[in-house]
Amino acid sequence: MGLGQQLATVTADARVWRIGFRPEPWAWSGWEWATDGRFPGRWDDLHGNFRTLYAGSTLHACLLEVLAGFRRDARLAAELDEIVEDDEDAVLHPTVAPGEVPREWLDARTATSAELSGTYCAVTDSRTVAVLYPHFIGLALTLGLADFDAAALKDARPRQLTQAVAAWLYETTDVDGVTFSSRHGDDLRLWALFERPGDPPVSPMLAGIRPEELDPDSAAVKEAFQTLGLTWKSE
Repeated sequence: MGLGQQLATVTADARVWRIGFRPEPWAWSGWEWATDGRFPGRWDDLHGNFRTLYAGSTLHACLLEVLAGFRRDARLAAELDEIVEDDEDAVLHPTVAPGEVPREWLDARTATSAELSGTYCAVTDSRTVAVLYPHFIGLALTLGLADFDAAALKDARPRQLTQAVAAWLYETTDVDGVTFSSRHGDDLRLWALFERPGDPPVSPMLAGIRPEELDPDSAAVKEAFQTLGLTWKSE
């Protein structure tokens, strides 16, 4: 644990939030949903040996993470506007316009919160970056990045890099996961919990689980929609 002691860590003792699938939003994702034995999240295991569960320090942070994919892309929207759609195609094959969220998106999902415990690597802290640098600068350069630094760890695109870091932390330290800032703002803190051998269906790092309000008219949803420029799709 010598290397692990050099890493910057945070001891969690606070309530965190998650938006997950019913009936158990805190459960580890079933392996049947993995692609070739691996999950695609930023801090999922590169080798597919363990699962990762994501949470946010606020419900707002969680909503921004899961709804960002619906955000309007100005360039894509302009290209779509140039397409002349046949009236029959519009009826037979309806599509969701950029910036619109179908109301059924909420049907399978629910919001929940829990008290989080454990020790987490502050992965973009300067002390952590210094420890990780010699192990991952080569991979970073191979992936086309200019350096291995906090910016590289915040970049959502080279998942191979952050997944390799997650695997290294899992294999060489006893941290319970990582904590990091959302790409939507440094004020939004996120958590990634690592599944350890013998863990039950819900991580033992979670206690006091309770449901949270999440419907189209809830204040949290309205705030996230305003931030991301989203609207509900008209029926």
